Amino acid sequence: MSATIGAVWLGHCRTGGRLYLRRDELHPGMNLIGNGVGSLAAVVARACHEAGMKTLVLDFGGRLSERLPNLETRSFGNFLYDSMRMEEKASLNAELAASAYTMALNLSFEQEGFLNSAIQSIALEQGVASPASLSDQLNLTGEFRGHTADELKGKLAALRSLNLTGETGVVRKMMEKSSVASFSAAESHQAAEVAVMLFLAKVLALSASGAKPPDVLIVGEANRIFSNLPVTRHGNRLLITLLSSEMARVFASEATYGLDHHFVETAPTRILSSSLWNEVSGGKSSVGGLYSPQHATGRRYAESALILTPNMFLLQDSARGYEEAFVPRNFETLAPHEPPQEPRPEKDDTGLVKQILEIASTYEKATRGSIVSYLSVENPKAEVEKAIDRLQSDGYLTVIGADVKRDSPLHSVRLTQSGYDLMKRLS
Repeated sequence: MSATIGAVWLGHCRTGGRLYLRRDELHPGMNLIGNGVGSLAAVVARACHEAGMKTLVLDFGGRLSERLPNLETRSFGNFLYDSMRMEEKASLNAELAASAYTMALNLSFEQEGFLNSAIQSIALEQGVASPASLSDQLNLTGEFRGHTADELKGKLAALRSLNLTGETGVVRKMMEKSSVASFSAAESHQAAEVAVMLFLAKVLALSASGAKPPDVLIVGEANRIFSNLPVTRHGNRLLITLLSSEMARVFASEATYGLDHHFVETAPTRILSSSLWNEVSGGKSSVGGLYSPQHATGRRYAESALILTPNMFLLQDSARGYEEAFVPRNFETLAPHEPPQEPRPEKDDTGLVKQILEIASTYEKATRGSIVSYLSVENPKAEVEKAIDRLQSDGYLTVIGADVKRDSPLHSVRLTQSGYDLMKRLS
C-alpha cells in the first residue's frame, strides 16, 4: 500500500517505511479490534482529515475529542433536537429512526413495527421522534396494547433524559466539514446509545435527500451498538443502509467480549491489537470465529509465528490478501484543546409559549401544522416548531387522535393539566 496523493498515513511498517491506505482501500470499511484501538481510531481520524477527507467522528465517552483538537467538536446537547427531527426524506428517516431505537433498546420485531407506525405518523407533520412524542403517539389509539406495547412504553419512559436541546440544521453543518459529535454529556449509557443511532439515521436520511455525506465515518466504542443482544436483529435496516452508503466506515472496539458477528462481517479490512493477534495466532482465542484455527487453515497469517510487541498493530486486508504489522504514527497537538461546543442559551420565548398554549386550549381541532402555520406569520417557523416540540417533551402538550375521515390521520394538540397550570402562571 504505497504512498499516493491524498493517501491516509497510518504509521510505520515493521519492515521499514510508512504504511499508507488509499481512499479506495479504505472505502469498503475497516474494523479496529482489541486493546488500544481507541487511540488508534483518533490516529485514523486525524490522518483522514490531513488527507483532505471530510471526517465525521462519533465519540461516546469524549476521549476521541480530547485527541482531536483540530476537529470541531459539538456536544450532545447541540445536535440532539436536530437528530430527532423528521424533516428530510421524512418517511425514510422514520424507518431508520425505528431501526435505531430497535438496535439501541434491543426491541422485538413487533415493537419495531409499533415504533415505525408511530414515527411515520410523526413524520407526516414533520415532527420530532423523541421518546416523549413516541409515548404520546403510542397512547393515541387502541392499536398498541398488550404486554409487548407496555414493555415498549416502559423502555421509552426510561429515556426521558433525552431532552430536546440544540438547534436545527446542525447535523447538516457537521456533515459539511470534519467534525466530532460527542455524546459524553448523556445522562446514561442507554441514552447515549439511542442518541448515536438516531444521529446516524439523520445523517443517512440527509444523504438520501441530496446532502453530501462525509467521506469517512469513524465510530468509537462501536461494541456498544454492535453487542451480541439476545433479540434477533431482523432486517436491521439502519445497518444495511449504512453499509450501502457512500461513506467509508471505521468501527473501533476495544472490547471483544459479546461482539455481534455483524460487527466482524461489516468490513474486509481489519486492524488487530498486538495482544489480540498474539492470542489469535497462538490459537488461544478467536474473534467472531473468523480467526479460529479451523477458519484459518492455509492462510499465511494463521501459519505465521509473528509475535507483535505491545506498541504494534496488525493490518489485514482480506480483499487483497494483504497483511502488515505497523507502529501507529504520533501526532503533535496543533492547538490547545477546546471544550465541545454547547448549545446557546435558549432565548426567552415566554410570549410564544403562551400563544401556543392559548391556541391549543381554545381550538379543539388545532393541529401541530395549523399552529405552526398560524404563528409563523410573526415568528420564525423553526422557533415555533421547536417550542411546540419542547412543550410536548416537557409534558405540557399531548396529541389526541381526531375522528375525521381523511387519507392521513389528524392529530389535534391538547393541553395536559400541567399545560393548563403553566398557561395560568404565564397569564
